Amino acid sequence: MRIIATIAALSSLPQATIAQQPRYRLTPNDTLRYREIIESHVQLRPPRGPVTITGQREATIAIVLTRGDTASAWYEQLTSSRTEPSGEHRLPMDSALHLPFTLLLAPGGRMTTLSAPVFPAEIARQTDLSHEFDDFFISLPDSALRPGRSWIDTVQNGIAGRPQDTYQSRHIRRFRVLGDTVVAAMNGMVIDVEQTISIRSSSPMETQPATIGTELDGHEQGTAVFAPAANRLLSRVRHAHLEGQQVLQGQARRLTVPMTYDYASSLSLLP
Repeated sequence: MRIIATIAALSSLPQATIAQQPRYRLTPNDTLRYREIIESHVQLRPPRGPVTITGQREATIAIVLTRGDTASAWYEQLTSSRTEPSGEHRLPMDSALHLPFTLLLAPGGRMTTLSAPVFPAEIARQTDLSHEFDDFFISLPDSALRPGRSWIDTVQNGIAGRPQDTYQSRHIRRFRVLGDTVVAAMNGMVIDVEQTISIRSSSPMETQPATIGTELDGHEQGTAVFAPAANRLLSRVRHAHLEGQQVLQGQARRLTVPMTYDYASSLSLLP
């Protein structure tokens, strides 16, 4: 009778509870810190010959729950450099530190940027940091993370970092659980992440009455490690190849320049 009663009690529980549905969970004042490294390679192919631009960005990012599912995030450390035909340039990033993002973090991992800082002009002209959290966390399925489990989602954003700019992005993300692992003494599940990416953006030029538009489409491949018991993402690595064009329009002229954009990034939870 006790066995029957136990079975009956279990059957009355939601299936997600039995299956230990994975979730992100932060408690107030529980600060997560991640180390992020991004390396990029852009090649433009104008009529005069190819132009290569490489870049590197390193950051320490803090995320803290403030109320309900709302969180605040900021850069605690940030460096950025770019190498182009004229030489290497180190971008001044100190004025971007500790400026707060306001985020909405759903238990399933969907992160929405409710507000982004207004970054100083000398930074905003060089890079758009407002999209840092568009594709930061992975989403989670509605059942346990078991090898072979797969799911899909779509992340879109149409908000530009500056009023004079335009921006549209779409990430179709496909996830599949590969197996388990241990990272920093925490048990985690390794998840394969593939993405189809589409980006459209435009910005006015500062030196002439013209607009530069960018159109890119491509594919990203990577893996992530999520710890179900700790309710947090432990690490994520990825690399991508996108192809498209830059379009210069102004003064009744239009110049189209083919381009490729490759990047690799790593994200790891700090102790």
